[in-house]
Amino acid sequence: MGIGQTFPRRNNFVSGFLGVLGISLVLFGIQQASKPATDEFGRVLIIGGSLLSYGAWRFWPVSTPERTHHTTDHEPYPTSAERFPAALAGMSIIMTIVWSMMFTTGDDDLFWTWVVLSPVYLIFLGHNFLLRDGMVEKSIPFTASYAIACIIWIIFLYIHGDPWFWRSGLFTMIMWLSILPPLSLALLNESLNTSSEKQSLNRIGIVASVPFCVTGIYGVIFFIPTLILLSLGMVLKPRLMIRNT
Repeated sequence: MGIGQTFPRRNNFVSGFLGVLGISLVLFGIQQASKPATDEFGRVLIIGGSLLSYGAWRFWPVSTPERTHHTTDHEPYPTSAERFPAALAGMSIIMTIVWSMMFTTGDDDLFWTWVVLSPVYLIFLGHNFLLRDGMVEKSIPFTASYAIACIIWIIFLYIHGDPWFWRSGLFTMIMWLSILPPLSLALLNESLNTSSEKQSLNRIGIVASVPFCVTGIYGVIFFIPTLILLSLGMVLKPRLMIRNT
C-alpha cells in the first residue's frame, strides 16, 4: 500500500471516528437536556457534538481519479467523487437533533419546529439528488438505511409496546438504535473495495437518511412523499433539460 492510499484511509478513519463521537455526544446530550438538573450540561454536549459531526462530514476526504494516458494537461480531471455537501449534512444534523429532543422530552413545540424545518431540509436534499449526478446511487443507501431503521422500530415496538407506556430510558434507547443502520452502512461503505465515486455517492445517501431513521415508522408519512417527489424530479429532469436546450 502506497503513501497515497495510506493517508486517505487514515483521514477516513479520523473523520469517521469524529462523526461517531459527535453523534454519541449529541444523543447523550439530548438525554441530559431532558433532565432539569442537567439541562445546561446537555445543551453544551449537543452543541459540541453537533460541531464535531459537522466537521467530520464537512472535511471528509474525497478521492480524485488519477490521470491516464488519455488525459492531457489541458483537459480537466473527470470528477469521480462528489465533495460532501456541507449544507445537506448540516440540515441532517439539525433535523436529527430536533426530532430526538422532541421524542425524548415530549415537547410539542419542537415537533412543530421540525415540521417547519422539513421543507428546508427537503430543498437541500432535492438540490443534491436531482441537480447533481448519481441520484439512483444515492437513493439506494438512502432507502436501505431507513428501511432497516423501520425494521428495528417494529421489533422494538413489538417488544416494549406503545410508546405511551414507555419509561424514559426506552426513548433514548430507540434513538441510539435508530442511528445504527446509517452508521453500519457507512462503515460497510468505507470497507468495500469499490470506486471512490460510488463510495462518495453512497456516503451522501447514508447521511441524508439519518433524519428519517430517527423518526422510525412514524416518518413513513414523510418518507414516501419524499421518494415520490424525487422520482418525479428524476423523470422530468431530462425533459426540462431538452426543453431548455
